[in-house]
Amino acid sequence: MIRFVDVSLAYPNGTVALRNIDLAIDKGEFVFLVGPSGMGKSSLLKLVYREERPSRGQVLVAGRDVSRLSRKQVPALRRSVGVIFQDFRLLPQRTVSENVGFALDVIGCPKREKHRRVPRALDLVGLSHKADAYPDELSGGEQQRVSIARALVNNPPILLADEPTGNLDPETSWTIMQLLAKINVKGTTVVVATHDRDVVDRMSRRVVTLDQGSIKDDRERGAYDA
Repeated sequence: MIRFVDVSLAYPNGTVALRNIDLAIDKGEFVFLVGPSGMGKSSLLKLVYREERPSRGQVLVAGRDVSRLSRKQVPALRRSVGVIFQDFRLLPQRTVSENVGFALDVIGCPKREKHRRVPRALDLVGLSHKADAYPDELSGGEQQRVSIARALVNNPPILLADEPTGNLDPETSWTIMQLLAKINVKGTTVVVATHDRDVVDRMSRRVVTLDQGSIKDDRERGAYDA
């Protein structure tokens, strides 16, 4: 599903974010990317949804080298990759339903289909009863669940989460991780970048550890001991 072949990434200011990355993530896997801040986790995710291009190597998504896509082809890629961020990125003047539906508006989804998909996504994350609420009326955990619904509303086969529990308390963080595990069981490939040692240890999933932009360790099932 996702494959990195000898990938390096250097930013224009000279910072080397990733070095010689070789990594394969199969369809339906749940993988944690761990390591301290600044070790390349977010940069690796950005390469998957083409926010960045590698300086060297190939980034393959469903067998296609995404670094070679034209600008016109990038939106199609992003429809197949849902992304969740630490800071939620919800539109404050729009309701929960409108925030989730916005992801469909930007791809020109017909209204009838939108009205079918949005309630289904909200039901999946347990927020049907908050459809008409605004972001400032929600807790942090509820806002993150809205962002998850927004990422899933287009039924992407891949879900990327960049520090999804970074602004949440431990109990809420665990709830969010359980939700991501539930989504994974339904067949979605899930990749989570985090430095939350507790949730990684409790989940018992594959753990890829990054250090100074390189893969330090790759365990099929293990604890975070970086």
